[in-house]
Amino acid sequence: PRALSKELFGRNVSVNTIAPGPMDTGFFYPPETGDSVAYLKARAMNGDLTEIEYIVPWVKFCLTDGWWANGQVFFVNGGFTTR
Repeated sequence: PRALSKELFGRNVSVNTIAPGPMDTGFFYPPETGDSVAYLKARAMNGDLTEIEYIVPWVKFCLTDGWWANGQVFFVNGGFTTR
């Protein structure tokens, strides 16, 4: 997002990324086994996968009050990964 945010600087466009980690969706389960799902759930702070309902407020934030954020990656993943 940083390179694109620099490219679009001056056009009143913010470029950000939301990184949810493993999400509880239909796209997640077909390639995963029961063991891999349990492993991934154990890596998050709350012991569960990211739900779509957890991401929606962040999208809303980026589109409204977060207009000043630009070129950022928001890790909204229940602590699945740390930096």
